[in-house]
Amino acid sequence: MYVEATLEIIRRIVAGVLLDAFMGVVLLLSLIHHFTTTFFETEPDYRDTRSSSSKIEQQSHHIIHDNMRASRNHKKCYEDIKLTNKKNTIEHLEYRLVPSLNYYFGLHDIEIEEYKIKTEDNYTLDVWHLKNPANETIKRKPMLMIHGLLQSSGGFASGSQNSLAYYFYSLGYDIWLGNNRIGFTTESNDDEYWDWDINEMAEYDLITMVEFVKSKTQFKKISLVGHSQGTTQIFLALINNYNDIINDIENFVALAPATYPGPLLFDSIVINLLSKGVENKYIFGNKCFLRIMMIVRNICVGRAFFSFICYVIFNYFFDWNDTLWGGPNLRNRHFLFSPVYVSVKLMKWWLGSDTSKASFKNKPDEIFPETSAWFDKFNPDNKDSNPNILLFVPKQDRLVDGERLINHFVKHENNVNYKIWYINEYSHLDVLWATDVIDRIGKPIAENLKFHDPELLPIQEEQIIPA
Repeated sequence: MYVEATLEIIRRIVAGVLLDAFMGVVLLLSLIHHFTTTFFETEPDYRDTRSSSSKIEQQSHHIIHDNMRASRNHKKCYEDIKLTNKKNTIEHLEYRLVPSLNYYFGLHDIEIEEYKIKTEDNYTLDVWHLKNPANETIKRKPMLMIHGLLQSSGGFASGSQNSLAYYFYSLGYDIWLGNNRIGFTTESNDDEYWDWDINEMAEYDLITMVEFVKSKTQFKKISLVGHSQGTTQIFLALINNYNDIINDIENFVALAPATYPGPLLFDSIVINLLSKGVENKYIFGNKCFLRIMMIVRNICVGRAFFSFICYVIFNYFFDWNDTLWGGPNLRNRHFLFSPVYVSVKLMKWWLGSDTSKASFKNKPDEIFPETSAWFDKFNPDNKDSNPNILLFVPKQDRLVDGERLINHFVKHENNVNYKIWYINEYSHLDVLWATDVIDRIGKPIAENLKFHDPELLPIQEEQIIPA
């Protein structure tokens, strides 16, 4: 027993040193990549260079090609992007870096209530609510937003007045920001505590948040907005109909939906190393994934240097950039609310290379069957009772294969109401942080949300409460 305990301690020390060295190398490569592309790139980002591993096989009236600049030449396109950023950069924003949404929304007289709720398997979730005005008499329609991998739902609100959370709040929706386990704080270091992946997040975290919002608002149905991993857990919950969730959701908005892997997961040397490494408990362990990230965050969050480092590392990993985000001040704000703690088991689900197990990277069709309908088994005689689904697929996203998902919906999903926006210049995070996100994402969502009960219609424009 003593020998085994000693060997385990030695293993953890060696693994810790190796992982810290790995992150040091990644940071160095990220900085080299950033400064090389910033100062020595001969071709500007014309926003037409990247593509998915799939092609859209057939057109449909469900697909809206949002090619705002498609008819212009590439150089003109790039110049327009820079001009849009210059015009849309929000000069009046408070640029002080404070890792608190209450600070930023307090500048606009909006209080954010913070709740802690428990899942059925005993994990604590943080839910943030944009508190409704005290003198309001109109009952607001609830909208729950679910974040992506390594993020919190602060990403929906970090742009303040130029964020989707603020926009829908200003339209009269009741905005709830849901955060998965474990978030920014841990409660245990036991092996069992870290034994979870996307399946538990779909079956327990999402269901707990949906039931909580329904209970607090007294609505029978709510709208869900997911980004990236958030869309994954929502799709999983809907397909498996956990807790009869199919009847709890009025609208489901999927931003950069993640059901099939993009070419980056196979082309990137670093991601392929991670893919092999997470399978080996002697390298990454079986608990927290890259704990060093959170140690550094806890020490440095709120400093521009920390946000910059987060950006260059994720830019190097995931092949997106801040061209459309409106400058470094806003970029630094966005990275105040990430990263968060995640488990090694969750990263195995995303990147695992073990061919005997289904993972997002290697066997997504076992998780999201590509050639069979996902929604036909629910309410087959009344598709209007199923959730209204709005998909926003960025063309420049190489992290996920949105075109493959488009093909699936067009060919196989006849028993659900859906509409797809295929956005020419956007990449994976532009659907949250682009300076024109309200025009390109927010307004189309607002125009296409559906509510079956006339009493549950959203507040009309003349009833908007000033923020």
